[in-house]
Amino acid sequence: MKKICAMLLAVIMVLSLAACSSSKTSESISTEGKTDEKTTEAKSEKSEEKTTEGKSAAVGDDGKILVGVAWKTLQEQRWVDELDIVKQVCDEMGVEMIYQVSDNDTQKMIGQIENMLTQGIDILICCPSELEAMANIYQEVHDAGVLVCNYEMCYGDVYIDICGGLDNYEVGKAITKPLADAKISGDVGFIGGDASGGTTQFDFMKGMKDSLADCDVNEIGEQWSTMWDAALAQGFAENWITQYGDSLAAICPMNDGMAAGVIKALESAGLAGKVLVCGQDAELTACQRIVEGTQYSTVYKNSAEAARKVVECTIKLYKEELTEEDYGGATALSSDGSKVPFAAVDPIIVTKDNLDEVIIDGGVYTHEEVYGN
Repeated sequence: MKKICAMLLAVIMVLSLAACSSSKTSESISTEGKTDEKTTEAKSEKSEEKTTEGKSAAVGDDGKILVGVAWKTLQEQRWVDELDIVKQVCDEMGVEMIYQVSDNDTQKMIGQIENMLTQGIDILICCPSELEAMANIYQEVHDAGVLVCNYEMCYGDVYIDICGGLDNYEVGKAITKPLADAKISGDVGFIGGDASGGTTQFDFMKGMKDSLADCDVNEIGEQWSTMWDAALAQGFAENWITQYGDSLAAICPMNDGMAAGVIKALESAGLAGKVLVCGQDAELTACQRIVEGTQYSTVYKNSAEAARKVVECTIKLYKEELTEEDYGGATALSSDGSKVPFAAVDPIIVTKDNLDEVIIDGGVYTHEEVYGN
């Protein structure tokens, strides 16, 4: 009997201990759950705190308009100058600006724009090297409620709210117009910039050829220089010199940088100044070559005026303050079929005859810089 009672007592004690253990486990689980909940709330608060701090630290969160600028290159001086003007105008108009330079790498530029979207830009001003490739990202930017400005003329390939600067076809015509005015005749070679630039480069090239349409010229070739490489342009010129020699009337590179390469080839062959060479951008070295007689012409695109006009008009459009008088009434085409403002600036042809007036009197370069005295 005592054994039975002892056994029953042992069973009762085991059950009692099991119950206590179960209760503690349950209590522990409940407590851990509460701890997790508190931890989650704490994490949430920290996360909110970090997000808020990130926004506070972000440019433009002080209520100012935030402009994101995607710039294709700083390789040529004109792009350095124009970006400086963009910064200056943004400052003058009381807006904040962030910018990225893609070094003519379109995929890099797209990633940079996506990054700027995460920073909360209100306006995108983009100067691309390959316009057609921007179609999807421009649409994405628009869908995010951001105003889209392309820093060149558009013909419906991409979505834009405004564009400005120069009409590339008209610039192309201006590049070769001095040669047409000189009534050149003979063999002519054309050197374009990076063909990956698409419409922009093809508009330049079409304009260049159209200006010479009434001249008695024989097109010997159309070459395209990757990354606007002067060394490649020099190589193209050397090949034409070897094949055509004295029958060459002109070699027409699309910018002054490539013109430098072409002229090196002509100098080596003793043809500098005999074969006419044009260009665009009015670089200092190009102006010096015009004075020397090795380059026939260039095209001056007023960087300050173009950059200022594009940025001012874009910000005014965002503020719903833009008037036709501000942008001159010209229009471009967006991919949705709508006509949008085009803040146009006219190109200016520069030759030896008007270089002093346009370049020196216009304050682009000093007399000493151009002439060396």
